[in-house]
Amino acid sequence: MKTLPELMCPDVPLHTGCNLPKEAGDHVMIGTNHGPVFEIIHIAGSLAWVRPLANGQEGLVPVERLRLVDH
Repeated sequence: MKTLPELMCPDVPLHTGCNLPKEAGDHVMIGTNHGPVFEIIHIAGSLAWVRPLANGQEGLVPVERLRLVDH
């Protein structure tokens, strides 16, 4: 079954290709955009609970869609 983003944006690559290990406390961005930075709160299986560092909504995101922020 496809997710809503996969249905609404079939031509947009959702997977980042960032294969580096991710863990709670890491700062990440979602997808290939240069949008807001999130902190990973918890990872369970293939999903990560993320919280924005600035304003915004917390949520669950597939880990494969996350890429680490370069420091």
